[in-house]
Formats: sequence, structure tokens, C-alpha cells
Amino acid sequence: MRHLVPAALIGLTAVPAAAFDRMSRSDCQDGVQRAVDLMPFENETKNAAILDAIRTIRTTPQGWCEFTVTDAMDNLNFRSIEWRMDESIRWTNGGIPPLALEVRVFDVRPDDIQGSDETPRPPVDLEVTLRQIPEAGMIVVERAVMENDAGDSLAVSGVFERVFLSSSSMMQVSMGSAAFKAGLMTLTLDGTHENPFGFGVSVEMRGDPQAQFDAAFETISSLPDGVIDDASRAELTAFASDLPKPVGTLEVSVDSVAGLGLMQVVMSMATMATDIMDENGSASGNQMEILFHGLTVSADWSPDAQNAD
Repeated sequence: MRHLVPAALIGLTAVPAAAFDRMSRSDCQDGVQRAVDLMPFENETKNAAILDAIRTIRTTPQGWCEFTVTDAMDNLNFRSIEWRMDESIRWTNGGIPPLALEVRVFDVRPDDIQGSDETPRPPVDLEVTLRQIPEAGMIVVERAVMENDAGDSLAVSGVFERVFLSSSSMMQVSMGSAAFKAGLMTLTLDGTHENPFGFGVSVEMRGDPQAQFDAAFETISSLPDGVIDDASRAELTAFASDLPKPVGTLEVSVDSVAGLGLMQVVMSMATMATDIMDENGSASGNQMEILFHGLTVSADWSPDAQNAD
């Protein structure tokens, strides 16, 4: 199997890891209250429920914040969540994002995520580590992993640049300047369960290999030639041909020379949406090329040896 690690991510391996705070209960509760204050609810009953939930937040012996779902909160699709921050005081006192954030969510229910009937899919655990490098104007997704006990896992890492979070005014500026620089996704599937993470796959396509292949192939085919080479396109197509229960590891690397501006994405998507509504009924290839200009996608599909042709 090839290892498709973008150069931008390799360069960050030398950066020291964040040292996380040992969170106190007041740190945890104040941090959540700060987030809630940014999105006030007009419904008094919901407000009261949120305040009750904040009061149940505890800390673990290892210094993590911890919130455990109770029977009265059956609308939440996980069992518990833990988190901690580096320089949490930046957030609790000033509303400025901390230098780093680590979150762990346990027993997420894939059926609830997909909005489907109950299936044998096992619950999923999620772990995410984010940090910022203020002097470089970077946000780094160090680690974002979903996994279950069946052997399925999805790991993502990435870098965003031109992001400055030192003040509310700089954060507003960053909304226009932020850009995606590079990312890596590694998806390992055991093949026991279809769509093990409950992603937004149409329930109507469940168990229909041809329908799933057709949908995936349409997406793969829409990628401009300058974005993906024939070898990587063939790897993605081979993965799609093994749906709905592929067994093996898919690795996808995305790199952007100049950085893919988030506003560029929003404007291009809006334009393509308009194109789709025209008499041709589809977005033009030219708009796709504009959207993905300077972007390079590489892919490698390594099917399990016992299942490979």
C-alpha cells in the first residue's frame, strides 16, 4: 500500500504537541456556558434543560471534562462526551478559541446519525484533536478518528491556513481568508456492516450494489483531469466496485498549492447550484475546474488479500 501523506502534513510533525490543561469543573461548565451564550434559545423549556445539563458536567481523575447522557436525554445519540483544552482561559474568560481542543465521544449510534431503522451496526467512538498555530495562522486537525469494535475505522488529518483567532475582529477577517491546504483520509473497513458509521447514504440504496456504485462513479467521474490522475481515479473506481461492503483500506490525500479558499468554495457551490437549475440540468465542467483549481487528489485502495481478485 502506498502512503499518501501531503508535504504540508509532514512538515507539521516537527511541531511540539499541545500541553493540555487539567480541567476543573468550573472550567468545564463555564466553557459550555460560553458556547451556549453564543446561540441562545428562545424556548424557555429548552433553556432550562440546557442549564440542567451543564450542572451535571463533571471531571475525570485524568482532568478531562465529562458529560454523561441520562435517560431524560434520550434525544442525544451518544453515551458520553469528554473534552479538554490548552489555555482554556482564552475561551472561558475572553471568548477566544483555546490553543488546542481534544474531544472524545463514546457510543455514537450510527442508526440515529443516518436516520434509519435499527440495524446490527455497533456503536462508534469518535476522537478529535484540533490545535492552532497562531504565529503561522494555521488550524491543524491533528487527529479525527471514528472507529467501532468490528474493525472499521476512519481517520482524518488536515491543515487550514490564513486563520487568525486572536480576537473577534480577526476571526471575522478569517472567514474571508481561511483556506484548506492539505488533508489525508484513511478508511479501513471490515466488511461486516454496510455503512458502519451512518454517513448520509440514502436508505433507499441500502443493499443495492449497483445503485451505490453508480452514485460513487458519478462523483468520481465529475472530478476534473487536472485534479486526479488516471491511476488514482482507477483506485477510487475499484473501491466503488466493492460497495456496499468493501473490505480493505482506502487512503485519499488532498493537497492544494495555493490553498482552497473557503469563500471560493461557497461562491463556486452557489454558482454550480444555479447551473444545475438551468435547462441542461447539470453543473458545467468549467465550474468544477474553477472550484478545484490547484487541487491534487491521490488515492490508493488496498483490498483485503482474501477478497482481492
